[in-house]
Amino acid sequence: MSWHKIHKWFIPHRDTHKKAHLISWEAFIFYILIFIFLQVGFSILGYAKPGLLGISSNITNQKIIELTNAERAKQGLSVVKENEALNKAAYLKGMNMFEENYWAHFAPSGKSPWDFILGSGYKFTYAGENLAKNFYNSEDVVSAWMKSPTHRDNLLNSKYKDIGIAVVEGNLDGIQTTLVIQEFGTTEVIPAQNPVVNVSGQQVSLPQTEVEQKPQLVASIQQTSTQKPVLDPYILTKSAGIGIISIIIVLLFVDFVVLRRRGVIRSSSHHAAHFAILSAAAGLIMMSGPGAIL
Repeated sequence: MSWHKIHKWFIPHRDTHKKAHLISWEAFIFYILIFIFLQVGFSILGYAKPGLLGISSNITNQKIIELTNAERAKQGLSVVKENEALNKAAYLKGMNMFEENYWAHFAPSGKSPWDFILGSGYKFTYAGENLAKNFYNSEDVVSAWMKSPTHRDNLLNSKYKDIGIAVVEGNLDGIQTTLVIQEFGTTEVIPAQNPVVNVSGQQVSLPQTEVEQKPQLVASIQQTSTQKPVLDPYILTKSAGIGIISIIIVLLFVDFVVLRRRGVIRSSSHHAAHFAILSAAAGLIMMSGPGAIL
């Protein structure tokens, strides 16, 4: 291929001053197709090779509790104490999400957050649950909860005296996933009130009979061993996005410089606006994270 044909991919056409091929509308469609291909490819690969894709994290139970109590202390609230029964409830909830392959407070089978809390032997008068998945560290988990009004209210609820945490790993939709389950509770008697659970900002009042008759779960906490993911789909997608945006910004700058030297004014050129939009997009990609909360 001659240089005359190659330079059209990077430099405006000498005669028509048409934009370089890599910043044409056709190229932008191609870039969009790349991201669609990545997402579809990751989904197929996740189901074909479970555990190959995923995110490696260094989240720990104790760090989540420490950060939670630090946020409560800022508001003048009492610390919550680690409770083994709530730890068990959190663990059983996490393993159930992997078993039934769901990401929600309520399982497809109908299991509720209080099923696991009561099933662990913790007879509460007030309880709550926060969930998180696919964060890289404990600080980001608690920060995300604090930025969400409903999760923040749950984390800073003055009624809670106990806390249970589980950080469990397994395959969710074929992707190696780290789940963080945070359970709160108190066993202190609240006069003339049925037990209450706070889930996603909604308070659910339970009949006292349901609390008294709930059978205890017999499953014990076991150490889970899962293979470390080979590929991080979020890092790959993020790298592709930053790479493409960087190339486009460089080529737009080249386009601007070349047209300026030629003394050409193209009516369709809005370099300043394009630079601003692309820079904002790059910033959003850099600041974004793979984690989600419920």
